Amino acid sequence: MRKLTIFLTITIGWIFCLAALSLAQAPILREQLVYGLNVFNGKGYGGGFAPYTEDTIYLIADKDNTISANITLVYFWPITGKYVAGFQALNEKVQGTLEILQGGEVIKALKKEDNSLYYPEGYWGESAIFYQGEEAHAYFEKFTQAIEEYYKQISEFYTAQTEYQKNINEFLNEIKERRDKGEEFTVEEIEKSIPREPKQPTPPIFYVTPPKKDYIINLPLGRYKIRIRAEDGTIVQDSEKELVTFTSRRTGGTGYEIIPGNRWTRREACDDPSWLIYAAGKNTLYFSPFIQDEYNELYYNKLLDPQNPGREEKWRWVHIQAIKDVTLLFSKGKETLQRIVRVPYYVEQIPGPELGYEIVEFNPEEMFDRQATFEGYKLDLAPTLEKASYEINLEKKEGEFFQGSRREVRLVKKENAQSLYILSIFPLLVGAVVFVTRRRKLG
Repeated sequence: MRKLTIFLTITIGWIFCLAALSLAQAPILREQLVYGLNVFNGKGYGGGFAPYTEDTIYLIADKDNTISANITLVYFWPITGKYVAGFQALNEKVQGTLEILQGGEVIKALKKEDNSLYYPEGYWGESAIFYQGEEAHAYFEKFTQAIEEYYKQISEFYTAQTEYQKNINEFLNEIKERRDKGEEFTVEEIEKSIPREPKQPTPPIFYVTPPKKDYIINLPLGRYKIRIRAEDGTIVQDSEKELVTFTSRRTGGTGYEIIPGNRWTRREACDDPSWLIYAAGKNTLYFSPFIQDEYNELYYNKLLDPQNPGREEKWRWVHIQAIKDVTLLFSKGKETLQRIVRVPYYVEQIPGPELGYEIVEFNPEEMFDRQATFEGYKLDLAPTLEKASYEINLEKKEGEFFQGSRREVRLVKKENAQSLYILSIFPLLVGAVVFVTRRRKLG
């Protein structure tokens, strides 16, 4: 028996060692044609690529999307279970005409066109506007000029800052000398004559990507095929793929992103009006409401990344645009308990071994060198609230509510939480009784 145990231990150890060695091996690189994607996702644009293993590309209908064919190195990454493109090692553009077919006939033949993205709220903003041709160059030139003007203002600011430091030092020395001579000043006199510190210029908020050449696809709802015809008239190998364009099933819904105060990185979604919001004990919830559209789960997941899984029979809500100019009402029956406005917040890390954090209201004057972490409606749930059903709603103006914004909130008390532990232990007790009974019978 002991020898068998030792043998099994050694065998299992070897299996784990071999598994570890296989994971540590360098990935196998394969050169293949992939389609680079920059697609409209309902609120902005996102990038990705379609490897050889994915035979279908999904796009939202009647919207501008760009794709490009590239020869690159692709390898499989076991940790994510997806293929990864090594564009930095190899990124050879495939030249030719992109043909779009429907019913076996070519309905469009596309050449590459200049295009760029305009981000009105900055590169990390949620929205983006697509421009092509001359407009793409015009907006990029506008952005370039704004950046050059900003750098010019920064240079002037540093010069003025140096002059200010010189003037303030001279002013303070002068005040000191005059006071030493017995001269007195009022606060108003000092404030009137003190040198003014120059104001630092603000950089441009908007951002524009440099124009690049891609195939621009804008197609109505339907199923198509795409391929690239080379300049010599042949079809480029591995360039043929299916193309599906889709649209939303429902539009204009209201959804919420909920940020718990005690774990702000674990955000929850409450997108369907029939869903309930549960909260326990003393709690703080931050609500971010959105206008949302409903898309097919498989199609939308594949739009974000062609390698994403999804279910064709399921649907999912997608947050399209933040709702800002409203008031969030927290009510019980017909009684309004809280009226909450939208406020920016900053997550401040607390130094120390516990690595905690605190969510504070963002003050742009005191936090001029930082940006707000998020914006939302802060709902404080006091422990004194009775166990009952409450609701939240968005009020556009007094008595007029945002369609589909009502959600039910149920408070769960913790006083009798120990009963849950008793219930969870009960199956173990039953198992122990059965085990002891059988041992006695066998004995």
